[in-house]
Amino acid sequence: MQVLGGGGHPNAGSALLRHVSLEDAVAWVHDLLQRNQRAAVKISDLMSYPVFSVSPHTTMEEVALLLRKKGCTGFPVTEGRKVVGIISRRDFRKVRKDSQMKAPVKAYMSTKVRQIDLDSGVISAVRLMVREDIGRLPVVNEGNLIGIITRSDTMRYYYNLLPD
Repeated sequence: MQVLGGGGHPNAGSALLRHVSLEDAVAWVHDLLQRNQRAAVKISDLMSYPVFSVSPHTTMEEVALLLRKKGCTGFPVTEGRKVVGIISRRDFRKVRKDSQMKAPVKAYMSTKVRQIDLDSGVISAVRLMVREDIGRLPVVNEGNLIGIITRSDTMRYYYNLLPD
């Protein structure tokens, strides 16, 4: 229905065609179906934004508090609008001593960051998340962080739990 200017979710949709005759509307829909053209849901439809991120110089202690406060399991680590790492609860397993909680995030963050482009399809994100065992993917546009998509976001989509 997005192709026709409408919307909806994977199992239902609608579009209101104004100033179009019934014959033209039928022909348009028929043509779309014949060519198997359909508007794919994009990452931009599901991502969360604005996204909260932390600096590489933020202490592990501060990140732990932010994770609890925000109810998240991880954050992108950014310099300006560029993603330089990801810090997640998993990374806290590397912390062995209380004194290490004063260390900056850059000492413990994952630097092998997988990102996804704003115009990508949801299936691309899901495949990447499953293949790489990733719980969150930064969404970028021209290399700049603009959002984030999580496993929960994709699950809500696939199980039709998107908000109305």
